[in-house]
Amino acid sequence: NEMGGYVGLAPAGFPNVALSNYAKEFADDDVPLVGDLICPRVPVERQSFPYLIWDRQNLQIPGSTYRAPGTRPNPIRRSYSISSYFCRSHALDGMVPFEDEAYGLGLGFSTKAHLTGDLIGRIRRSRENEIATMALSSTNFPNGVSLSGTSMWDSYITTPANDTTATVTSHPISDVELAKEVLRQASVPDNLMVLILSSPVVRVLVNHPDVIERFKYTNSLGIIDLDKLSSVFGVKCVRAGALSLSQNNIPSWIWGNNAFLGYSKPSADRMDVSCAKTFVWAGGNITDGGGNSIAMPAAPGTIDGYGVLEWIEPHLSEKKYWQSVDWYYDTHVTASETGYPLLGAVSSETMAAVAGEVEG
Repeated sequence: NEMGGYVGLAPAGFPNVALSNYAKEFADDDVPLVGDLICPRVPVERQSFPYLIWDRQNLQIPGSTYRAPGTRPNPIRRSYSISSYFCRSHALDGMVPFEDEAYGLGLGFSTKAHLTGDLIGRIRRSRENEIATMALSSTNFPNGVSLSGTSMWDSYITTPANDTTATVTSHPISDVELAKEVLRQASVPDNLMVLILSSPVVRVLVNHPDVIERFKYTNSLGIIDLDKLSSVFGVKCVRAGALSLSQNNIPSWIWGNNAFLGYSKPSADRMDVSCAKTFVWAGGNITDGGGNSIAMPAAPGTIDGYGVLEWIEPHLSEKKYWQSVDWYYDTHVTASETGYPLLGAVSSETMAAVAGEVEG
């Protein structure tokens, strides 16, 4: 039985609840994606609706808080602006021949299970690229900086081997401290900032003289890792190691040769000042003008905005299963002052081609 080792087909045209929940929870464990750290998921009841953007007038110090007897206190007006999200369907189809599923089960795995993970993984990787493109835009986050020439963090590599400090012109610790100060001015505490470092940036930083100098008397093993980088920069550092592959099998880093300092609330909602958000059409309850609760459905054919449909190819002689993975979301910059890109932090790497696809 080709289907005995896996979740059976749901009725044609209906979502497979088990696989939809699997798609919802699936994660790239080998190379974790980092987009959620600055663009967290926020469930929403409707496909499209306005959300609030609060101003920062609450940081203003009033001219006076004194109230004379018999007079009114100084009035304060709380104001905000509005933008809107629209959760579109992000979906991919895939097929598995009966023979492939049967052969895989004989080897101890389900090709259909792998296909579900593959499809949602590709959608999540596409979203990671979408978030990186959004975050690394000086239009979206104008407070950032573009490094070039001797200010790039790998400029020390060109210095003589016996002169690792005197001619170093790049200073990543100072650059990040300046970025932190910008976020502090938006009332973001250091412990809630995250510094995303693309993989080539990490490679450079662990050998940078400014970083090594901080540990030369205490680091007997000589290893600089992300924990040590976090202690040097005073914020949580993460490596963005996700790759994308071109049609001719040439890989590239999704986060390029850049870094990004950002903030997102640990449990983000529609009203906080996270630098970006992913609105996910999950359905839920809303309250109408009369105080009555109204149930709003999630995106059609989904569980909390994630859906997996299954069916057998109608032309039965083709002998194959079809799966479609669907995710309704929309990404938005929601507080440009709480994100700071550091563009061109290091030189671009030359990437080697990977092995081509082999089937059979």
